[in-house]
Amino acid sequence: MLTNLFLSVLEISLSVSLIVAVLLLFSPLLNRRYASKWSYWIWIFLALRLVIPFHLIQGQSVTALFQRKSPSTSVSKETSPDIASDETVLSPMTVELPPQLTAPILLRTERSNIPITLLDIAALLWLAGCLCFLSVHLVSYLHYKKWLLIRGSALKDKKIWEQLLALEQELQVDMIDLIESPRASSPMIIGFRMPVLVLPKEKYTSEELYFILKHELIHLKRRDVYKKLLFVIANGVHWFNPLIWLMQRNALMDMELSCDEIVVQGGDYTLRKAYTETLFSTLHRHCTRKTPLSTQFYGGKDIMKKRFLNILDKKGKKNGAGLFLCAIVFTFIFGMLIGCTVTKEAANDTDDTANPPKTEELPVDKEEEIIDEETYSTPAENGDPAAEIPQNGQIYGYISEFNSDSITLDRKLWVTMESEDWKPEYNEDAGFEVVDAENDDITFHIHKDCTYSALKNHHDPVTELNREEFETYLRDMEYPILWVMELEDGQIKNISEQYLP
Repeated sequence: MLTNLFLSVLEISLSVSLIVAVLLLFSPLLNRRYASKWSYWIWIFLALRLVIPFHLIQGQSVTALFQRKSPSTSVSKETSPDIASDETVLSPMTVELPPQLTAPILLRTERSNIPITLLDIAALLWLAGCLCFLSVHLVSYLHYKKWLLIRGSALKDKKIWEQLLALEQELQVDMIDLIESPRASSPMIIGFRMPVLVLPKEKYTSEELYFILKHELIHLKRRDVYKKLLFVIANGVHWFNPLIWLMQRNALMDMELSCDEIVVQGGDYTLRKAYTETLFSTLHRHCTRKTPLSTQFYGGKDIMKKRFLNILDKKGKKNGAGLFLCAIVFTFIFGMLIGCTVTKEAANDTDDTANPPKTEELPVDKEEEIIDEETYSTPAENGDPAAEIPQNGQIYGYISEFNSDSITLDRKLWVTMESEDWKPEYNEDAGFEVVDAENDDITFHIHKDCTYSALKNHHDPVTELNREEFETYLRDMEYPILWVMELEDGQIKNISEQYLP
């Protein structure tokens, strides 16, 4: 039941908050004595604890805090079973909440009265906030990734690729795509299944490239993008707890500090100073757009100052394995203290409230699915419009492969404000949005009388091209171009460049 899940989340949030508060209180001391990677691993463990709603002892639950019938008392071993059954045995740490939270409020309907409590309403508000938080971050990430990569182009600089390949072999990481985007304000790794290393469109010295590429490849090797996703989920589930917001902020900072430590590990003061100069030249600008689901990071002047001091610190730091173990032990201890045992009578009352009688559902006949002979559609993912693939008419897409008799398209959908698929996050000023069609790349045959046209300087006027000129135009493109295809009986009859204002 939703209320029981909310109470479990509340119990976990309270117990973990005690650990977070202690760590934040003593963070200056801990950062001086221990390497940042140990704080980073503690945050990862706490984030895992926050997203897994399990109880440390069978039968413990915050539900008991709302089902007590007597004031806080302790029961000794000599107390008889009859007396103990009428009183609730409390753990050392309890939370007093007003009884109005569990007082039923009847919602009248045409058929019956539905009992609902303020606690049920709080659980619904928690779920709504959680879904809203995660949805905003997911949509923001997808939109930012498309906004970032749509103007990106593959880097062809031989020196940069040689530097990248050498570092990939040194760090033993898989090869990664490298692109340059004018919309990127700092270097970053973005993407989960197929990560991409994005560089701003700037000139770098060989020394700067070495530090930048090494820093991002370390993020890639440690799969920090997935750990950032874990922190976002933990923050979303516990959005009501300000300490968890602080935990995420410090976790991302320690992630960068620990990555910096690996970059300069074993280096002398000259190397450390050169690395700080590279950070200052590449990260001093405020990022106008960013997403927590990438390795892009900028925390302001105070955070950058802390990073520089940590990089230049030549003092040896202690092994923090013991600190990490203590954090795990105390997390389990506090988890056992937050909660109490429940009497049989209270447990029965809780079960009756949590498990109302089930009503028999009438079977529903399924309607037969009708598929148009000329088109077929695939189910939408992530809330995007379903992709309908026609055999006749007009379609949009990026050309991913061009052969003598066929074209493979990365299919796109042109959505306008009048369309029912329009979303609030789309660009209202432009009046349209180009979105991904949720299916794999599509291959169409080219009609023998196919015509080609492009835009001069990607704007105006329209220029007719022959087959050879069109192939040359595709090869010389600096960035992907949106094309409009005219279909006739499943074959492409005309290809023209789409103007984007």
